[in-house]
Amino acid sequence: MMGDGMLLSPTRWRQGASVECYFTYALLAFILTFLALPSSKAVNNFYYAFMGLPALWVFVRGRWQAVRISPLLVLWAAFLLWTLLAIVQVQTLQYLKHWLYVTIFCALILLLVDYRFFRRDQIIHGLFYAVLAYLALSTVYLWLTGVYTPGERIHMPMRLTSPTYASIVLVAFFSLTTGILIKRQSWWLLGLSTASVLFFTGYILQSRAGVLGAAIVMTLASVYFLWNARQWGVRLILILAGLGLAIGMYYLFETVPEFDRLIERADAGRFELWQAHYQAFIECHTLLGCAPVHFEGITTFGGRLLVEHPHNVLFSVLLYHGWIGLILFLAILLLSFLAAWRQHNPWGLFLLVSLFMLMFEGGGLINHPNELWLLVLLPCILILTEVLRAPEARSKLYGNPFIG
Repeated sequence: MMGDGMLLSPTRWRQGASVECYFTYALLAFILTFLALPSSKAVNNFYYAFMGLPALWVFVRGRWQAVRISPLLVLWAAFLLWTLLAIVQVQTLQYLKHWLYVTIFCALILLLVDYRFFRRDQIIHGLFYAVLAYLALSTVYLWLTGVYTPGERIHMPMRLTSPTYASIVLVAFFSLTTGILIKRQSWWLLGLSTASVLFFTGYILQSRAGVLGAAIVMTLASVYFLWNARQWGVRLILILAGLGLAIGMYYLFETVPEFDRLIERADAGRFELWQAHYQAFIECHTLLGCAPVHFEGITTFGGRLLVEHPHNVLFSVLLYHGWIGLILFLAILLLSFLAAWRQHNPWGLFLLVSLFMLMFEGGGLINHPNELWLLVLLPCILILTEVLRAPEARSKLYGNPFIG
């Protein structure tokens, strides 16, 4: 038997424990491959060789007992089956391959990974500081080699190369570690971490999504402080500190060109992009969704060519899987947040902050291993795993004070 779940037969509990240990560390390594491996192909190969194929072998050879049924599990099964119907529209084996990758990834976390490992403070801290170190070392290297000069927007050298996605991943893991720092009352480390996140999202990566996410995390932290402060004097100090931070941010956006360019780019044509995609969507199958090829060559009313994906993760679900797919996914998110609240699960905050930032970025969920696996699938399935394995748990030891 593995962990708390009903997985392998009791006669193979030793093998089950070793399997769970392997896939738990493999999942941790998979997260770090986005920082350590040079290309998408390299990350894909790592997933195939060390996670996907071994998990498939375990699924085929293992003697499985039934897992606990819950509404959230049923919704996930329904959503994945519904997304499989997109093969009718796409009509390519590549989509079926990507669907299998996503399904196996979700299943191996649910059945083969110890979810408690990813609730440990040291693991959460380690992931955040690993991302921060990756960005800092890459920035110094690119500056010293002359590839970029200070003030330019930097594309990082490894798999996590996109400035927008790099900032989103940084802020998402920052949201995890913030709760721990508050719980420990590590105020200096919290301040240093906050300043580092603002520096990298605003100046190095110049990402509006990242700055927005950081603002959301700081706002939630401020609300938590105000709600739990026992003295009005403390609340007044917090309010004044918040005003000081707001004035400082205004000063940065007014005087520092790198921050000012974030405002100059405005919405970068997002609203026009969404309008053009939705117009193409209603001409297709609004219930089942449309194949990505349906949006190729899409133009605005002025004739300007637009990128194919809509830069919004929820809107992508609607376009590619129709209204039914979107309703199922929204139901999954709602139940996931409710479960995270009951569990005091910090991955609920991770998911919430990620979704806010992905309202301005992100493509389809059914794809090869990419950042959406880390930002959406990973937290959702970790929450689901705790629902199935520990439905009565109240994980106060690792609980995030922002949730519950």
